[in-house]
Order: sequence, then structure tokens, then C-alpha cells
Amino acid sequence: MKSCRRIRKAVSQNSPLPTELEQHLFACPACRRLVRSRQILGLLHEFRQVPASVSPEFVERVMSGLAEREKEQPKAWFGLEVMRWAAVLLFAIAAGYGFSVSENALKSVEWAASLTVAPSQITSIEIL
Repeated sequence: MKSCRRIRKAVSQNSPLPTELEQHLFACPACRRLVRSRQILGLLHEFRQVPASVSPEFVERVMSGLAEREKEQPKAWFGLEVMRWAAVLLFAIAAGYGFSVSENALKSVEWAASLTVAPSQITSIEIL
């Protein structure tokens, strides 16, 4: 326990571990995880991204290149108007299908109702 406290103190102060405390790391998995996590966090600071400085000419070249590519690409042969008409057509087909199904559903319910048998009173135990 005393070694664990010394390791925590050394890690919190970012000071190097003495040799006897390094030997403690072989026996104590909790201290080993603590030291390893601090090492990993210390390495993460090296990977901080520094904002890149970009010249105004570079931005102008990129933007002009995008404008040229936009001119080169063919326009879509269908626009918003075609998409609207396609949506109207699909709705009409779906509505027509819905009406046809509802008529058939009504007929099948009537047919099933005609098959039902009205229960009659039981007059004899032999029927059961």
C-alpha cells in the first residue's frame, strides 16, 4: 500500500519512478494500469493538431478548380419537376392498389361471415 501511494504521487507529479517502485509494478496490476494510462495520455499530447497556415493563393486555386469541375460535369437529365411527377404517379398507384384491396377485403369478410354457424342448444350429452 505504501508503494502504491508513492507511485500515485510520482505519477501525479510527472516525476520518474525509482527502481524499487518500478519493481512494484510487476506485482501490482492497479499501479501498472495507472502508470501505463499516464504514459498513453502523455503520448497523446504529441499528436495535437496544429492549425495549418494556408496561403490565399492556394484557396483561390482550389476554388477555381472546383468551379471548372462543376462546369465539366453534365447536369442531371431530370430535375425537381420530374421527381414531383414521379411522386404523384407513385401515390396514384398506391391509392388505386389500396382501393382494390379494400374491396376484396370486404368481399372476403362477407364470405367468412356466411360460413359461420349459429350455435344451437345442446340437447344431448352424446353430441359432446
